Amino acid sequence: MLLDYKTKIRLFAAAISLPVILLAAIAVSVPEYQFMVAHGPIQKGHADVDCSGCHVSAAGSTRQQIQAGVKFAIGLRETGADFGFAQVTSETCIACHERPNDRHPIYRFNEPRFEDAILEIAATSCLGCHTEHVDARASPNITFCAHCHEDLALKKDPIDVPHVELVRADEWQSCLGCHDFHGNFGHEPQLLIDEAFAASTIEDYLKSGPSPYGNDKIYKATNQ
Repeated sequence: MLLDYKTKIRLFAAAISLPVILLAAIAVSVPEYQFMVAHGPIQKGHADVDCSGCHVSAAGSTRQQIQAGVKFAIGLRETGADFGFAQVTSETCIACHERPNDRHPIYRFNEPRFEDAILEIAATSCLGCHTEHVDARASPNITFCAHCHEDLALKKDPIDVPHVELVRADEWQSCLGCHDFHGNFGHEPQLLIDEAFAASTIEDYLKSGPSPYGNDKIYKATNQ
């Protein structure tokens, strides 16, 4: 069977890529060499987690994975296949960070009422806010609450400056100053707006700084 030019190029690319992929898979499997293939620094909360804690083996045997990759390269398969390790997904995160008390679980954002909000912030996936190998806990701007709570008004508002006034004044940076987004810290929200954590404190925390909400968590990650 004669192969066209594009197919030859794909086969050549697959042939030269395979040794690199194999070496990377070996490196990830051996703790002493894991630093060689890491895409960047590990965030503070995952410093003691081994690569295998997030990167699990891909489906199928090595031979099957190679066959699937080659077939995809030459156009005999519509989709590629993971080689060595499966992609990290929200399910990977939740397997370790499952929290029945989560105030903002990702499945909630699949509701139609959040259709416009998720165009601005990718809240339907853990990876929309949390990305490993960037040395930060979370990436969004701290005013992101505006995308869902712009009509916020409480009948019995417990704080000294009502939420509706904070919304009217676009004080969205104050939200995380009182509220832990996922609600997993043993922290009671402040009732006086002057006692809210400063925006710079929250931004530092999201970049891997100390937690202003304390260190006591209701549900701990399974690797802790």
